[in-house]
Amino acid sequence: MPQRAIVRDLTRGGASLRIDWDVRTAYDFVFSLSGDAGATDDLPAPDREWLTTSRKALHPDAQAGIAALFESELAIHAGVLVVDQPDVRTSADFVELVAATPPVDLITALFADDYHEGDLSPLVTAAVRGDEEAMRTLEAKLPEWNKEGRLEILGNPKLAKDRIVMVLRAWQGKFAEIEPRVADILVRDYDGRAADRERLSPSDLIETTTGGLRYLPEAGISRVILGPSYFSRPYNFLMSSRDWRFFGYPVADSALDPAGELNPPPSIVRLHRALGDGTRLRILKLLASRDLYLTEIAQELDLSKPTIKHHLSQLRAAGLVTITESGTVLYYSLRRNRLDDAAAEIKRFLVG
Repeated sequence: MPQRAIVRDLTRGGASLRIDWDVRTAYDFVFSLSGDAGATDDLPAPDREWLTTSRKALHPDAQAGIAALFESELAIHAGVLVVDQPDVRTSADFVELVAATPPVDLITALFADDYHEGDLSPLVTAAVRGDEEAMRTLEAKLPEWNKEGRLEILGNPKLAKDRIVMVLRAWQGKFAEIEPRVADILVRDYDGRAADRERLSPSDLIETTTGGLRYLPEAGISRVILGPSYFSRPYNFLMSSRDWRFFGYPVADSALDPAGELNPPPSIVRLHRALGDGTRLRILKLLASRDLYLTEIAQELDLSKPTIKHHLSQLRAAGLVTITESGTVLYYSLRRNRLDDAAAEIKRFLVG
């Protein structure tokens, strides 16, 4: 594995947006603790079994910490600490980084994604230092997602840090068993995208690499970081700070360890699973005419938003739908080129 993060500046024609590639197992170490890790068969069966078995082998305190802090994604954003620390490459490096980080800085990092909705960092810092008025203000301003758990972390940052470090130390011993193989997969994915890096514009490169996340330039954001992830498959893990966005994208099927010639590529399985449902076909038919918001799709099909969101996640995993964030809302588009590729992929698998 390379000794330094793989970084390439893809600024073109004076554009203000820079794309960096960051190929380190430290990120995947954190993502492997998410509740989404291994949730679908996009992660090969042996490693899904390894995840389950390894977690069950941990001390009950560590298991409880994973559930409360990482499966809930409360502590997943600790990964932002890695971005500007190029020497932190491995899971062991990351554990030591977190252990050496003061509680105030660690907890502030966990809340980094909330800042671009309005700068909450002074309030977070004050709350972590024990300011009760700041805590009350945050209670009113924080989004509803997991608010209770986040307020608990703010209320006792030292305890939260100690628990996070305990979980990471316990999990690192397990993750180290497969880390060299994961590192090889990440590097293969990076190497396999060389042609895309040469021919695609930054926005198209982000959409292609993430499998359908269309990035619109944002004021103050000077770089987008793309980091391959094995354990995120088939999802993207997003992290952010004031001047950068990080996409922990799922590695391509071609980067995985070789499978038997009779085993269909996971992309084909995802595609046909997505198309084998009447509701999902109706969603695609709607999107063929125009881009739509989640609420609009739910209204058109007279279904609940959670139901539509589930179907859209399947379509996204199959690469059939693009998501674009516009302000505080998301809208969905049909990826027409994916439809063109589908027939060629199944023909290539069946007859070569």
